[in-house]
Formats: sequence, C-alpha cells, structure tokens
Amino acid sequence: MLSEMDQVATPTLSKINRKSLKQRVIEQTLAAIETGELKAGQRVTELGLGNRLGVSQPTIREALIELEKQGFVERRPPRKTFITVLTRRDIAEIYRVRTPLEILVVQLLIEAGANDLKHSERAYREMLDHANAENMPAFLRADLSFHRGLWYATNNRHLKSTLELLVPKLLAFGIIRHVQPPRERLVDVAQMHGQLLRLIREEKQSEASALMEASLQQAWADDSQLAEDPQSEV
Repeated sequence: MLSEMDQVATPTLSKINRKSLKQRVIEQTLAAIETGELKAGQRVTELGLGNRLGVSQPTIREALIELEKQGFVERRPPRKTFITVLTRRDIAEIYRVRTPLEILVVQLLIEAGANDLKHSERAYREMLDHANAENMPAFLRADLSFHRGLWYATNNRHLKSTLELLVPKLLAFGIIRHVQPPRERLVDVAQMHGQLLRLIREEKQSEASALMEASLQQAWADDSQLAEDPQSEV
C-alpha cells in the first residue's frame, strides 16, 4: 500500500527561493527611482542608504556596483555616487559611438547568417505587451533586452562588452526621468523592432542597417529631450 506521501500526485513541497539582501536593496532603490523619491543627479551614500534600509554598508556597496552596471547610478571622483544624470553632450557622445556599433551588429548577424534571435524575438513581444499596457519602465527594460539579444547573437565579446558600457545608462535614464510617450508611439517603436528582426532574417543588409540607423536617430532625438544639466549634490 502506498503511503500518504506517495499518494500525492503533484509535489507541493519545493525549495523556497530566498532573495539576497543585495537584491532587496537593488529592488527598493529602483522602486525609489521609479517613484521619484530618488532623482537624477541626486547623491547617494552607502551610510545614508544603509541607515534608511537597515542594511550594512558592504551590502549597500555591492548593490550600488550592480546598479552602476545597470546604468542607474554613476560614480564620480572622489568616490561619490549619484543617480545617473545625462546632459545633451553625454547623450550625443554616446549615440555617436553607439549608432555605428549597432549597425555593425546588424551587418555581422547577416554576414554570419545568424538565425538564433529567440531572445530578441521574445523581447520584441514583451515590448508590444508593455506598450499596450503603457508600462514605460518595463518597455525600456524589454528594449534593452532586445538589443542585448542582437549583441550576444554576434558572438563578438568585444562588441558586446563595449555596448554594455554605453547603452544601459540611456535606457536607465529614461526610467529615472519618468518619460511616458503616448501608447501609439510606443507601439510604433516596438513594431519597428519587429520589422528589424524580419529584415535581418531575410538578410536584407542595406534595409536593416538603414532601419537601425533611423531608429537610433529617433531615439537620440527623444533622449535629448530628457537631458539636463547635472544637479547640485543632495
């Protein structure tokens, strides 16, 4: 005869995932950024953030390092950390480097006959969903995921690492500045990404490159409207 435990068809007991303190700090800091409690250009300190969250400074330090990688904070000498703020010059300098690199990504993908674009395809669908829901932070994260999927599909680690240094802070700054275009505009942007995937799969290099350039020129113009002069320390 089966024991009572053996008779359970579907196990209900499984390991419980426990978030690390660092991850909780990251999530709460991002929430404060998205609600405007922490603003562009505002200085944050390990001691101040640690006191507010009741977490040790080493944990705060680890979280801030991760947030810097994601583009939400930036370190300036001498050892000061601020919520990311970008000026028009910053944005122009980033796009002047980003645009030819993203076009190169398209060219490398087509030249190699790359068809493993599942990550970008999934991100494109997420962009559409978030556009219709008018969830701009999630839309921007999906946008980054879309481009990241293309970078990684090239299998060029130097190209990937360079773009990882440049692009996340642009998308993060959109979240920091609480940009919220109309739903129709977001849907158009998402559909442009879908069209780009189609052109890459069809190996239409000139058209795909032109669309990537046009998309980034529009993004450059949009991001420039968010630019501001660095704020004084808080």
